[in-house]
Amino acid sequence: MEVAVYGAGAIGSLVGARLHEAGARVHLIGRQEHVDAIRANGLLVKGQNETRLVRLPATTTLTDNADIILLTVKSQDVTHACRDIAGLHSNATVVTMQNGIRSDGEAAGILGRYRIVGCVLNISATFLEPGLVEQNTGALLQVGAPFPESAARVDAVLTLLSSAMKTEHVSDIARARWTKLMANLNNAIMTITGLPIGKALRHPGLARLSIATIREGVKTAQLGGFGLDQSRRARTFRLMSTLPMPLANVVFGGRLAGNFPPESTYGPSTLQSLQRGSSSELDYLNGEIVTLGQRIGRPTPYNAGLLDAGRRVFETHRHLTAEELLRSFAF
Repeated sequence: MEVAVYGAGAIGSLVGARLHEAGARVHLIGRQEHVDAIRANGLLVKGQNETRLVRLPATTTLTDNADIILLTVKSQDVTHACRDIAGLHSNATVVTMQNGIRSDGEAAGILGRYRIVGCVLNISATFLEPGLVEQNTGALLQVGAPFPESAARVDAVLTLLSSAMKTEHVSDIARARWTKLMANLNNAIMTITGLPIGKALRHPGLARLSIATIREGVKTAQLGGFGLDQSRRARTFRLMSTLPMPLANVVFGGRLAGNFPPESTYGPSTLQSLQRGSSSELDYLNGEIVTLGQRIGRPTPYNAGLLDAGRRVFETHRHLTAEELLRSFAF
């Protein structure tokens, strides 16, 4: 079985390297500088406990010999990438690995529902420089069929990914995506302030803003007919949304930073995109809540405020201080 990782940045390179180490035939498709570094020196993967050099094929061009294509481009690039895939003489299974909730539908609209398998990535990684990526957390990959037509392709993807990382089958990939979306709503806070997760979410005001944003997201999704899954994280988000705000701040305010210590320098994928000069995925994160709120007639001031501020930061490349950001919101 031939596996192509299309969009080999932080996550794609990490997943590809782990699969290669597990014995899969993998090649990475990425940007020229990254590909050149991998070809010259190999891919250096910093893990939580050790650093390893992985030598695997890398190129800038997708060819038509893959049986499975792991699509790891950012959400805003899915349509363009799928048009590239559609131009190949290929019937490969395409595994959507994006944040947000649109990628399955966008990919299926171009490639056909029968080819698309969904994967939610519960893992954090950093692209440090060409040829060097870092895994910042443990991994849990959730795999499922977003459409009945693709159900027969799920087992092969599960077998592949579970050889390298903890992987589970989920019967409703849409609920898993909505659950992950709630966690990703915080990306905007770090992107706007430029602060790493461990520092930003320990700031009392930013922690309150994070909780208010997630509460708003959960309630809007539920009113719009989109439920979360049954994971522990989803139960936490539902409880966060039902407790009175002052109590939610007390219960969850000290837990938002998770396993990232105050000295951690890790920033989420959206902040990494800003730092590299790439485009923003915020319309696929907070923007989903804003759009759904408009559709059902529910105000979404926290997500709308973060979306607007995030767009300005991408335009100006000027971060706001925590105090400047917080002045835009009422709690």
